Amino acid sequence: MPSQTENAAPYRVHWTVRMNHRNRTFSFVLLGVVLGLHMSRMDVAAWGWVLLGVQFLVYPQVAYFTAKRAKDQLAAETRNMRVDAVCFGAWMAALHFPVWIAFILFTGVSQNLMAFKGPKGFVQSVALVVAGVLPVAWFTGWAFHPATSGLVTALSISVITLYLGVVALDGHRRSMRLHEARLQVRSSEQASQRQLTEIQALHGLLKEQANRDGLTGLYNRRYLDATIERELARCEREGQQGALLMIDIDRFKQINDVHGHQVGDDVLRHTADILNERVRSSDIGCRYGGEEFLLWMPNTQAAAALDVAEDLRRSYAASPWLAQGKQVVPAMLSIGVAVFPDHASQADSLIAAADRALYQAKHEGRNRVCVARSRVQA
Repeated sequence: MPSQTENAAPYRVHWTVRMNHRNRTFSFVLLGVVLGLHMSRMDVAAWGWVLLGVQFLVYPQVAYFTAKRAKDQLAAETRNMRVDAVCFGAWMAALHFPVWIAFILFTGVSQNLMAFKGPKGFVQSVALVVAGVLPVAWFTGWAFHPATSGLVTALSISVITLYLGVVALDGHRRSMRLHEARLQVRSSEQASQRQLTEIQALHGLLKEQANRDGLTGLYNRRYLDATIERELARCEREGQQGALLMIDIDRFKQINDVHGHQVGDDVLRHTADILNERVRSSDIGCRYGGEEFLLWMPNTQAAAALDVAEDLRRSYAASPWLAQGKQVVPAMLSIGVAVFPDHASQADSLIAAADRALYQAKHEGRNRVCVARSRVQA
């Protein structure tokens, strides 16, 4: 059975803690070497060497261990950097402020705190270094020995150069990762925008398909029902007339019975094509149901509507459908015309008036146009 330790989730160490652990581990070793070389020229007690080992070899691991197990790892690492500043101030005072050593110690802690705290970090680093300096200087006495040997000076310059190079390299890597992340975000945004555009286009297509008759491509009755009241209201608002043509294919059932439903469908498509060829862009042609079609013509008076209806009827009679390219399928149109507001002022009443006119055309022998005779009250 797996132990609780095996089941425990691994620590997710904050990137700041990992980076500072790496930098602190290697830079502290180099600093320990520099300080050790300088201390070798001084009369240092054994406990001083112990402190040097603890500070520059043991402390970096302890700082990492405490930070990675802290609830707030970034806050814990910030405390570690402040401890670094206090300890470095103490070492400056203990060694009597050798210039190059003091320079690299202060530069290291100030750069770290400034990287995460900005200008405030520099002020904190000065205050914390002073806080480390004062008790040690009070205990050991104030003394200034700024000189360092040529070897210590050269190592100090090398250490600070290497440290600044590492800091710059880390900054470069973070900048490149940030740049790549921004590119990925931009790419994702562009992909999302493309998907949104495609979805909107598909939505528009589906909406258009929902309003179209699948066989003829004309608008369907659903679209007519949603549009006609708005069209009548616009005509009334602008003081215009409008004409409604109810169109029916004569003896369409006979066409289906004699030639088959496939030919019947072809005749319906042929009818829609002729209708589309002879209407204005502002007109609305619909398949009303079965072999019935409806044409709404805004800003159209009765005489003009009658001319359009007669032109449709004649054109249709003059262009019979050729089944399979050779068999003539004769077909005629009967058309009823109703005009807004002359025959009705409401959609249902106007359609009923056009339907009665169509019935009259059928009753009088088909293949003709009839205009509604009397107003139907809404």
